[in-house]
Amino acid sequence: MNYTTEELRAKLEYSTQISDGLTQTSADGAALAFDSKYGIMFCAYMPGFQGHYGESRGKIALSCFPASQPTNIRFVTVAEGNDVYCENICGLGEGRVRVFYEKDSRAEGDHDNCYRDYDFLTDTLSEEQRVMVKHPDGSLEPLCLSAEFRYLEEQGYSNHKYVPTEQVGHCAYLRGEDGYTYGAAVSYYAEPILYRSADGGATVEFFAVCPYPAQYEFEYRFLNGKLYAIYRTDLDIGSIFFTSSGDMGKTWASPVAYEESIQCRPRMLIYNGHILTSCNYYNGDTQHRPAIQQGRTSIRLYYGENPDPNQNVVVADLYRPCGMVNICLADIMNELYLAYSTSELCLEYQNGNPAVRGKDAIRYVKLGCLIPD
Repeated sequence: MNYTTEELRAKLEYSTQISDGLTQTSADGAALAFDSKYGIMFCAYMPGFQGHYGESRGKIALSCFPASQPTNIRFVTVAEGNDVYCENICGLGEGRVRVFYEKDSRAEGDHDNCYRDYDFLTDTLSEEQRVMVKHPDGSLEPLCLSAEFRYLEEQGYSNHKYVPTEQVGHCAYLRGEDGYTYGAAVSYYAEPILYRSADGGATVEFFAVCPYPAQYEFEYRFLNGKLYAIYRTDLDIGSIFFTSSGDMGKTWASPVAYEESIQCRPRMLIYNGHILTSCNYYNGDTQHRPAIQQGRTSIRLYYGENPDPNQNVVVADLYRPCGMVNICLADIMNELYLAYSTSELCLEYQNGNPAVRGKDAIRYVKLGCLIPD
């Protein structure tokens, strides 16, 4: 079914807050995982401290609710500490979900990348474990910046930046038809490392490099034997780029930019047998707001895998004056669901003030079937 832009934007007015507004002032970075057996949606996110609108770097939380109707939401604190950051999530089935996070993200040196498993049926959390890298010789070491950069250098890449207090970006996990779980290690303006895991992300194996440096944000998916990827470059360069590989990441097509504008926060999904991508785009109606805030109110969803992504169909152009940023998409029986962070308060302040950089809430809405004619 096709919806007009006005109808889709109206749906946003009926979104539901799925972060705990009673104890958390702000929240950022939604990541979704759906359990089809029990119809439960899990959302991992980073809540801000109560009474403070600073960056959300002190806690990782999880909300759980019926996917079709977010009522009786259950809130779980997964991790707390000094700068826990960069949540990610992987559904394990049978009512279980694995939540990943980075510890001491602003400290120098190698940071711990950890996870805990949550069982919805018993309402229990497992003990914290470290994510490990398995090397071809069978040896293991913790997933960390030095392991990533050593692999890049072994593959012939040496132009990456070393930023000691910013290490791992966000790449949504995906299940392959071969039984592996796929993800990526994305450091600040380095080439993304693709990896796979036979145990739900607890132990990962590096298998390829996307040769184009990304700024934290990178996603990839498999479709018809081909690998598609979307990533963000440095904002001074200007955009989100799209590329593909037909040989599991050994060689890649020349990247193509989405539109002629500054964009950020790309996401990618397989939807009705096609590629669905999305990104925030910079909206000129932000008036007096600083440049970094101008991409926090509007997103577009593109449908198709044309080598020139500018030729793909825009199936949604969404806007909220109170902010729409760091979105996450889920496909449940061809119905699209969207989670996003709002930014109503911080949009009115200069981004350089750390007391107001945080987002206000995580919200969730059903967009419906957006398959074009």
